[in-house]
Amino acid sequence: MSKVLSSKLARLGIILLVLLVVYLLMLLSSDKVKSITDALTPPKLPELQVVHKDGSWLKQYWPEQNWGSKGDYVSDEAKKYHHISQGTRTIPVPYQWFVNLEQPSGSLWSLLLLNGFSDNGLLSANEFLLRLGFIRSQVTEQNPDGLPIGFARTDSVNLPGYPTRTAGIGFTCAACHTGHFVHGEGENKTEYVIDGAPATIDLSLLTETLAAALGQTLLSSKLPILDGRFDRFARRVLGASYSPANKLSLAEELANIVAASEGQQDVIQVNEGFMRLDALNRIGNQVFAENINRRENYHAINAPVNYPHLWSASWFNWVQYDASIMSPLIRNAGEAMGVNAYVDMQSAMDDNRFSSSIPMQNLVWLEHFLGGEQPSQTKGFSGLQPPKWQFGPIDQQKAELGASLYQAKCQGCHLPPLDSQEIWQEQYFSPIVYQQNGEQKQTAEKVLQLKLIDLSQVGTDPAQANVLATRTLSTAGVSNVAAANVTPGLGIDETICGENPNQLYGSQMAGANYSKKDKAQLVDLSVNDSGEVLFGLALGAIVQETVNAWFKQQGVSDKALQAEFEGGRPNCIRVTSGYKARPLNGVWATAPFLHNGSVATLRDLLCPEGGERPKYLQLGNIGYDAVNLGLQQPEGFEKVANKALKKGQQYTAEGYFILDTSIPGNHNTGHHFSDLYDPSKHYLDQPKGVIGTAFDSQQCDAILEYLKTI
Repeated sequence: MSKVLSSKLARLGIILLVLLVVYLLMLLSSDKVKSITDALTPPKLPELQVVHKDGSWLKQYWPEQNWGSKGDYVSDEAKKYHHISQGTRTIPVPYQWFVNLEQPSGSLWSLLLLNGFSDNGLLSANEFLLRLGFIRSQVTEQNPDGLPIGFARTDSVNLPGYPTRTAGIGFTCAACHTGHFVHGEGENKTEYVIDGAPATIDLSLLTETLAAALGQTLLSSKLPILDGRFDRFARRVLGASYSPANKLSLAEELANIVAASEGQQDVIQVNEGFMRLDALNRIGNQVFAENINRRENYHAINAPVNYPHLWSASWFNWVQYDASIMSPLIRNAGEAMGVNAYVDMQSAMDDNRFSSSIPMQNLVWLEHFLGGEQPSQTKGFSGLQPPKWQFGPIDQQKAELGASLYQAKCQGCHLPPLDSQEIWQEQYFSPIVYQQNGEQKQTAEKVLQLKLIDLSQVGTDPAQANVLATRTLSTAGVSNVAAANVTPGLGIDETICGENPNQLYGSQMAGANYSKKDKAQLVDLSVNDSGEVLFGLALGAIVQETVNAWFKQQGVSDKALQAEFEGGRPNCIRVTSGYKARPLNGVWATAPFLHNGSVATLRDLLCPEGGERPKYLQLGNIGYDAVNLGLQQPEGFEKVANKALKKGQQYTAEGYFILDTSIPGNHNTGHHFSDLYDPSKHYLDQPKGVIGTAFDSQQCDAILEYLKTI
C-alpha cells in the first residue's frame, strides 16, 4: 500500500472518528436522551442531620404528650399509631421490592461503570431514607424491617402492572403528622420527636429518588454483562427461589410496574419541597383522574401547605386549613384515598362499586387514640396533647405581659387558651347544629367552635382556600358518541351536608360580605354525577360512597354503629374561601408558619424586622431556633437563594429547598400586626391582611414568651 493511500485512509479514519464523536455528542444532547438521563439521575439529598460527626445516632427524645411516650421510651400504642395500615399503596411496588431496592447511583455513568460490581446499599436503610426528612423508628411486629415512622405494610393489595395481589407499602397518617427537630451542641445535641407535629419530609424528592432507583434497576436487567444491580435485587427478593427463570420473570414484572407508572407524572406549577404538600389537589387527582382514568380531571399542583399539626383537631367543628370537612371518618378516609388506597370505581353498581382496601376500623382507632374522650370542664382535653416547652425556664414577667397581649390581639380569632375556664363557654364549645331531612339536629358531643376568617380580612395566600371553592371536574357519563365509546357515569348519588345555598347566594345577591352575614345553616345537599361538579362536593360524596360500601362489604347494617364509626357527626362539606383560626396551643413546635409554610419563625410572623418578612426560606434543615421560635435560617440566605434561582435551581448546593414567597401559592402576605391598623375602625374595615396594631420590641418578646406556655 502506497504512502499516499495510507495517508488518505488515515485522514478518512480521523474524519469518520470525528463524525462519530459529533454524532454521539448530538445524540447525548438530544431532548430524548436528556429526558431519559434525567429520569435515571436521582436528586441531590441533604446530608443526614440526626447523627453526630462520628456517624452515631443522635439521642431521640420524646416529650410527654399524654400518649405514654417520654424521653427515650416510646409506648406500644404510639408505635402502633406510627405504623398501622390505612390500606394504602403509596409506593407503587410490592413491599418486598421496596425493602430490597438498592439506592440509586449518582449518575447514569456511575451506574454503567461501577454499579455492576459494587452495592450502593439499600434505599430503605435509615442512613439513606432519613435524608428525605423521615424519622427513625423501631423494629416492631407492625414494622418488622425498621422503616421510618409513617410507613405501613398492607398484606393484600393489587398494584398496577403487577400480576397478582401482594403485600403493599404506603403511608399512614403518622408520615405527614409526626415532626422532629434538632437542638443542642456536641454530645448534648438531641433529636426531639413530636407526635402530631408537621412532618419534615419532601415527597417529591422521594418520588424522584424511587423513580431513579427503579429505572436504574430496570436498565441493569437489560444489560447481560453489567446487570449486577438487578442481580443483587433479584437475589434479595427471590431468596431461595432464585433461578435464571425466576430472575427473568422478575425482570418482566419490573418492566410492567415501570410501564404502568408512565404518563402519570405530576404537573407542578408551585414546587412543594420539604415540609409542604398540595394535599387537596393531590387527593383530587388521585380520586378523580388516576382512579377513573380521566386525565381531563387532573389539576396542576399549585397550593402547597405545611402539614397541619393534629393535637386538639379531633375536637374542631371543621378541619383542614380552609375549614372544609366536619366528619372525622370522611376526613381520614379521604386522606387514605389521597395516598393511594385502592378504591374500586369501575365495577357494576350491583357489585359494590366503591369497595376499597381501607380498613375503616383502623381509621376509627386512630381517631380515638388521637382525640381521647369527650372534653369537659372538669376533665379538660385528653388524647394527644401539645409538647411542653423544652428549652429553658419561662420568664414569667414577660409571659404575664404576653398573656394580656394574647387576650387583646389573638383570642378574638384563635379562641381562649384550651387550659382556661373561659374556653367552656357555649360560644366556644358547644354541639354542632345542622338540618337533616328538614329536621333540626345537633351532635351529642360538644366541639370547639372555630372561626373561619375570610380571605378579604386575613389577606394570606388564597391558593389553598380556593381549591375546593373553585376547582370543578366531570363525573358524568359520555353517551352522545359511537357505541364503542359510550362511558357510564361514575355513579355518584349521595346526600351530604353543606351550607344553605339559598343563604349563601342570597347574601351575595344582596351585596353582603360573607364575613358580615349570619352563619349559614347546614342543610342536606344532593350530589350527583355531572359534567361540571364542584370538587369539594364531589369529594365529600365519593368518600361517603366509599364508607357506605365498606359498611355493606363488612355487613355493618346497624345505623347506630355506623354513626359511631362516623364519629357522631354529619358529613358536612364547606366550600367558601377563607382559613380557620385554630387554637395556638403548642404552636412553638409547628414551624414553618402560615398555612403554606412561608414564614420560618414566630418572630418573623408576628413582628418581622423592619416590618418585612424574609422573601426566601430554607426548608429541610431541622435545626430549631429557640430564640425566634422556629426553623434556623442561615445568614445571608437571600443572596444564596437569588443565585440558585437565577440558575433555575430550587434546591441549594446542600440539597435544601428554597421557598420563594414571590410566587403565587407561596405568598407570605397577610396576618400582619401593623401601624396601618386603625383601632377606631371595625376589624372588617382595616386594610386587607392587617389584623392588629404592631408589637414593639418588648411586646414581641412578651408574646413569644407567652406562646411557649400554652
